[in-house]
Amino acid sequence: MANLYDGMEVEFEAVLVNESQRVPGVQYQQVSEKRYLTADHCRDDWQVELCSRHHPRRVAYRAPAAARAIAHAVERPGCVAGGFSALALYGMPFLVEGADTLLFYATSKNQLGGEQAPTVRRPSRANMDTWTLVHRGVSFRAAAPAEALVQALQQVNNGEHGWGVVSIVGWAPRDVMSLQLIDCARRFLGVTTREIQECARGKVNARWVKRLMSHSSGLADSPKETEMRLLVTALAKRYGYTVQEQVPFFVDGKLVTIFDLAIPELRIAVMYDGAHHLDWKQRKKDSSITIKMAAAGWTPARCATETMFECLELIEGIMQKVHASGPRE
Repeated sequence: MANLYDGMEVEFEAVLVNESQRVPGVQYQQVSEKRYLTADHCRDDWQVELCSRHHPRRVAYRAPAAARAIAHAVERPGCVAGGFSALALYGMPFLVEGADTLLFYATSKNQLGGEQAPTVRRPSRANMDTWTLVHRGVSFRAAAPAEALVQALQQVNNGEHGWGVVSIVGWAPRDVMSLQLIDCARRFLGVTTREIQECARGKVNARWVKRLMSHSSGLADSPKETEMRLLVTALAKRYGYTVQEQVPFFVDGKLVTIFDLAIPELRIAVMYDGAHHLDWKQRKKDSSITIKMAAAGWTPARCATETMFECLELIEGIMQKVHASGPRE
């Protein structure tokens, strides 16, 4: 979890430069009107293409969201970075890329952003909780974490930013995205449920927020884990089982791994394998974990994005077999 506070330093490896600082022979990507980023600090082509596919205007952002937010903010003294842009500045590792840079600024009219220009909006009459952030000695303002989260929820609901989600019965795609967003803010930025509810009051539908909070968790390590939790929890409820999150697995008193989800009554462990599980060392570790789980009587239900529903079929098959064998004692 990030250590966030008003006055914090925003750090990242990339260096934003102006025209006079560009080095001959080095390839740059223009980020804003006056600032550039070296090409090797920009996002990979596949990441850019994936995000642009879900952008409402198909805008392709090569510069990372945090770099864009800083570049635009320092060029407009007095503005406030908000929504997904502010969340990126606070180090949110998921969901922020591909969104327009959002600035609140005393302007005569709102303007829609693009690859090298921010979306600029007049601040609402409601008081906005802001923090002062610092990057390489330059200070600027951003919406406080809970405030930025609520603004991002509004962006999702307005169709201004989105990403791919799986189909879940009883859940609209934007509601799934909003729940993922809340889970990430709780898990990685330390935003509390009380802060979210207080900040959301009068800004978004209270009944909608209450429903999301009742399904939210601060333990999900990725947006895909949020999806998997919704799917597995709904399935387990149909068969009368409980689901636990972040369950430690020990062998001879030594921690082997932590299951993303577990159904203790059936000794089923659910684990979502993200991209880092493709690493050779991680694959060897995963193989060892699977063997230890089998030896201890646990069924490993590992999945990736493409195999989530196969994983559900495995889990449901086990539940059906148990039910067919008679009532549980």
